[in-house]
Amino acid sequence: MANYTVVKVRKETSSDGTHHHIEGVITAAGIHYTRKEVVTSLDAGDTWQTSAGGYTASIQKLSYCPKSACLASPYLKTKPDSTGLDNLENLPAG
Repeated sequence: MANYTVVKVRKETSSDGTHHHIEGVITAAGIHYTRKEVVTSLDAGDTWQTSAGGYTASIQKLSYCPKSACLASPYLKTKPDSTGLDNLENLPAG
């Protein structure tokens, strides 16, 4: 099993134009992975985490975007911890 550290994200506008989605992530090695690739990797038993400001957070999968009535699938989120610095939504754009 592999371990990946995410340091940047790429976002896209939702189909209805009301919010943004994580389109993919960029690892510390500078490699871009789509959210579907990350979910497939998580399902295979790999570990994904963010790293920012000296903090890390585990990345988890969701079936759909957490916004009401949005069916973007699959989706990613970080496990809540003591800081928002390492949240996927707060990572710099890549």
